[in-house]
Amino acid sequence: MLKRILVCGMLALMLSACGSHKDLSYFQEITTSGELGSNAGQLNTIQPGDVLTISVSSSKPELAIPYNLFSARSQVASSVSGVNSSSRVISNVSYEGYTVGSDGTIEFPVLGTIEVANLTREQIADKLKEMLSPVMPDPVVTVTLLNFYVTVIGEVAHPGTYNFPGDRLTLLEALGFSGDLTVYGNREKVMVIREENGSRHVEVMNLKSKDIFSSPYFYLRQNDVVYVEAVGAKAKSVSTFTTYFPVITSLASLGSTIAMMIYYITFASSRL
Repeated sequence: MLKRILVCGMLALMLSACGSHKDLSYFQEITTSGELGSNAGQLNTIQPGDVLTISVSSSKPELAIPYNLFSARSQVASSVSGVNSSSRVISNVSYEGYTVGSDGTIEFPVLGTIEVANLTREQIADKLKEMLSPVMPDPVVTVTLLNFYVTVIGEVAHPGTYNFPGDRLTLLEALGFSGDLTVYGNREKVMVIREENGSRHVEVMNLKSKDIFSSPYFYLRQNDVVYVEAVGAKAKSVSTFTTYFPVITSLASLGSTIAMMIYYITFASSRL
C-alpha cells in the first residue's frame, strides 16, 4: 500500500512539472526547420568614448615603427630599462589604446588628427591604409575595439558587465555569457536598453518568438543594457517547484527504496 502511494505521488509531481514547460521554453513558435528571418547584423560603428588599438605593419617594418604607438614606447622602454621593458610593453598593449574624443577623432602618430566616429573598424583600417600608402609599401592596418561592454542584469544566473572580444554579439550570446535566465526570468519580456545620439531607446524582446532574429536589437552594441524581468507571483511558485523537483523526486525514490526494504524484511521475518 505504501509503495502504491509513493508511486502515485511521483507521477503527480511529474505531471505538475510538465505544466511549467511552456513558461521556461524558448522559441515556441518554431516548429519546423527553415529560415528564421533576415537580419544582416550590421557591424557596430565607433562612437566617442570608445577605445581602439591600431597596429600598422609593412613589408618594410622599419617604416611602420613611427606609426605604432606601442612600438615607439617599446623602443624607449628598451633603451631605458633593458630586459625588464617587455613586460611593461605587453601590459600597455593590453590596457591602453586610442580613446575617441567627444568630437569623434583620435590623435594618431605622425598623421595627426583623424576622424573615426560612425565608421566601422574595417572602414577605419581602409582609411589609414590609404593615408599610409604614399609613405610605405603594402601597409597592413589592424583595428580592434577594446571596450565592447554589455551589461546584463535582472533574472540571470550571473548578472554583471561583460567585455566581449570583437564587435559582433547577439542577445542570445550575451545571455549565455551571463549563465542564462533563471527559472524566475520572464522569457516574454527581455529589455534591451540602448543609447543613441544622446537619447535612450528600449526594445522589449520575446524569447519565445522567432521575431527576435529579425529585430535590429538582436545584435547588441557597445554599452547596451540587457534587463530580464521577473515573472509574476504565480509563475514564481511554479518555477520554485521546478527548481526543487529533482530533490523531491530523489527523496521520493529514497522513501520508496526504504519502504521496499522494510517490506521484504518484514515478509522474510514472517516466513521464519
